[in-house]
Amino acid sequence: MALRLIALDLDGTLLHEDLTISPRVRRSLACAASAGVRLTLASGRGYPAMRRWANELAITTPLICYQGAVVVDAATCQRIYQRTFGYDTVRAVVAFVRARDLSLTLYVGDEIYVENKRHTDAFYDQWFGLPTHQVDDLLTALPGEPDKFLIVGEEDALDALRPAVEDAFGDQLQIVRSHRYFLEGLAAGASKGQALAWLAGELGIAREETMAIGDSGNDRSMIAWAGLGVAMGNASEEAKAVADWIAPGIDEDGVAEAIERHCLGDTHE
Repeated sequence: MALRLIALDLDGTLLHEDLTISPRVRRSLACAASAGVRLTLASGRGYPAMRRWANELAITTPLICYQGAVVVDAATCQRIYQRTFGYDTVRAVVAFVRARDLSLTLYVGDEIYVENKRHTDAFYDQWFGLPTHQVDDLLTALPGEPDKFLIVGEEDALDALRPAVEDAFGDQLQIVRSHRYFLEGLAAGASKGQALAWLAGELGIAREETMAIGDSGNDRSMIAWAGLGVAMGNASEEAKAVADWIAPGIDEDGVAEAIERHCLGDTHE
């Protein structure tokens, strides 16, 4: 069955560490779009940060944001799908983090609220691209229910922390690793895979007509759900374990290779 929708992770999949997209990948995406294939981005980033690359790539399909907690209509910039978590969960997460002297970031309405901030403004601008508020007390500062939380730390420390977070919140939240330095929590049932399934349904596209490409644990759900799940050569073992096909790494233009091989049939040359 021909592919009609491709979901693409950003960091480590489309984007190099300097936030650039290779010319070959750009060409393959343009060829797929010209052939009538719909493209979407699926990222832990918020829509304001993702919009830059959506515009560069002329993507008009709704975007999957915040690890799948939100889907935004690229034409109207409005949220058309949303899964937040409530204040009872916020209070429990804040207490958990304070007891361990960690720095917690909460995302609400495309803005960031940070308690116990330990990183520079430049760090937040580079990684998140959203207005950032340093607050003394998250419990009184939030203007609404969060889309997700994020804990920043060293890779080994987060590996050790994750089981405790899952034990404490596994029935309330979906816990994912999006980067070796990030541990994130979403509303239970929120994921890139769930959002992709919802979006495909809204577009009238069958599961078998979708491809998802990613590199991290947070991409696992959409790689597993898609008709063709692709993990990058530089992907985590968690992502590779559910993939139908392993592409070359980002430095070898793995996204282009996947599209040329599985979507364009190498007719681009």
